[in-house]
Amino acid sequence: MSVASAIWFLGHGQSVGAGNVAISMTPLLLLLVFVHIAYRWARRLAATERLRVGAADWSRVAQWGVVPGFVIGYGLVSSVFALFTLGGPATPGVAAVVGSLLVPLAALGFVMLRPDDETAPAFVRTWFRRGPTWLPTVWRTGWRGAGMLLALGLVVVVLRLVVSWSAVADIQDQYGANVGAVVIIALAQLALLGNAATWALSFLAGPGFQVALGSTVSAGAAQPGLLPLVPVLGALPEASDYPAMMYAVVLAPVLVGVWLGRRVDAELEFFGNVRARLSATAVAALIAVVVVIALTALGNGAVGVDRLSAVGPHLWSFAAALTAEVVGGALLLTGVLVLLERRREGEALDPTPDEDQDEDQDQDQETPVTDED
Repeated sequence: MSVASAIWFLGHGQSVGAGNVAISMTPLLLLLVFVHIAYRWARRLAATERLRVGAADWSRVAQWGVVPGFVIGYGLVSSVFALFTLGGPATPGVAAVVGSLLVPLAALGFVMLRPDDETAPAFVRTWFRRGPTWLPTVWRTGWRGAGMLLALGLVVVVLRLVVSWSAVADIQDQYGANVGAVVIIALAQLALLGNAATWALSFLAGPGFQVALGSTVSAGAAQPGLLPLVPVLGALPEASDYPAMMYAVVLAPVLVGVWLGRRVDAELEFFGNVRARLSATAVAALIAVVVVIALTALGNGAVGVDRLSAVGPHLWSFAAALTAEVVGGALLLTGVLVLLERRREGEALDPTPDEDQDEDQDQDQETPVTDED
């Protein structure tokens, strides 16, 4: 029970420690499982209360009853789980109880923050109406962009695992574990696939990541160094320097930005307001980047001491590179579309001189000749 409770806190983005050893790297897929569970219960609670009080009082009840009640109730359960860890080898800090409220808040956000949904509380729709008219659509598009970026990283991870499966299997064989232990090891590595997706995305963005202090895997070179005996790490590339052409991988995040720009342009009509068009595109791209960077920050951390005290992407350089690539790609497409539209409008309003001359000749030929002429 104590070990399970410690894992529960670790999956809620909190750190646990045993003596001088601290583990603060959150398994992102485990975090998403907890958020999904909380989301299902929060959605059921919201639907039940909305039917009970009616649409007229729903906004007030949601703001002063459902949201604080769900968060406080979750915090009480978290306090009980914290007590379970006291007799175990790994315990969270006192602040972990407050920090674990990240999960119910995220779940409530997915349930409540739906500006285009009529069942959303009125105070939520009021918040969005205080901003530009394009904000609700851009909010939804930005989250889709974040999903695209994470899916891109996950595809790279899966492809790398397929290519390096023999090396992964060789490390697994060295464990000499029975079936039960193999299942536990496999589940632990599966929970870290979300972290690996952010690593792959940081590689595509350019800065890369580290598995231990002093190691690096980036678009410029791979220097993984001495690694812990974890089977999935067998998929990492061997030490080598890559040619300059490898930096072409940064086009992948740029293409996601282009896709975001296209989605904003397809879902919204700006009626010639170029400033609003560019702003909406930039905000959609920024939302996608912020979500990815926030998950990456949660997935970064320590899994031990010394060389394993910092695992994950180089956060600030990753944030800067991903922002430049995604936002730049989105704005590039929007700028090109604006220029093409301006050019078409100009051609429609200003016919070419040859067309003017042909029209004059046609008018001369069609002018009738009278006796006086």
